[in-house]
Amino acid sequence: MVLTRRCLLKAAALSAACTAIGPWEPLSAAALTSSDQQFHGLRVGIASYSLRGFPLTETLQDMQRLGVRFLSLKDVHLPLNSTPEQRQRVRQQAEDLGLSITSCGVIYLKNDDAQMRQAFDYVRDLGASIAVVGVSREMLPLLDKVIRSYELKVAIHNHGPKDKLFPSPLEVYDAVKGLNRRIGLCMDIGHTFRMHEDLVDDVKKTRDRLYRDAKNVPVGRGALPIIPLLRELLRSAYSGELQLEYEAESKDPLPGMAESLGFMRGALQDMGTLPGR
Repeated sequence: MVLTRRCLLKAAALSAACTAIGPWEPLSAAALTSSDQQFHGLRVGIASYSLRGFPLTETLQDMQRLGVRFLSLKDVHLPLNSTPEQRQRVRQQAEDLGLSITSCGVIYLKNDDAQMRQAFDYVRDLGASIAVVGVSREMLPLLDKVIRSYELKVAIHNHGPKDKLFPSPLEVYDAVKGLNRRIGLCMDIGHTFRMHEDLVDDVKKTRDRLYRDAKNVPVGRGALPIIPLLRELLRSAYSGELQLEYEAESKDPLPGMAESLGFMRGALQDMGTLPGR
């Protein structure tokens, strides 16, 4: 199914979902949890890279304004060489606002034991459970060894046709299927679409190792098959993350981010609850 902007925005339910961004005010964790129900159980969140032009405090407040609570933290908001005490403060700052840092990345690893452990300590200290990483095939044996010391999952990110390491999620899947089950993939659907691959079919083929799904385009515009993808994630009872990574309009990203989240809310409400969920 190929989607156009006009067909995506025609439903009244969707129009209602794409509400204006309100002024910042403290929201309770219960209010944010209630908001999660609009996504029919999908763990929809935001990659902080979307708000890379803003300080961390403002980024967290903007997440509340957008009505989501799951955050994938990028090191632009907290350096990898930060201290455990600094990480604990950031974790507490997020929790005080009812937000949850669930993943970190993309973190580009080196074939070095100490550097990998520094990265995974960072993720662990922030209370996250997933490290989204960039690696080469040569690093996989060491990664397989190091991750066994942590109660974390590693999601290898694909970067499309220009990526000389892992352009496609299928290549990640083939490379890690013999490794520890904690090592999986983060499918960037924008980059994967540029590979001329069937996104829904890729989800089906990799779902046992799919720990994070990222969108780096305005959701609801262009030709990405968002509706079939959301339907498949619901059908397969996907329990990983679905993070919005919005790279456009870096100086004023909130309107586009609100539209993207509004589209997903409206589309999922329009689908209704699928049998078996």
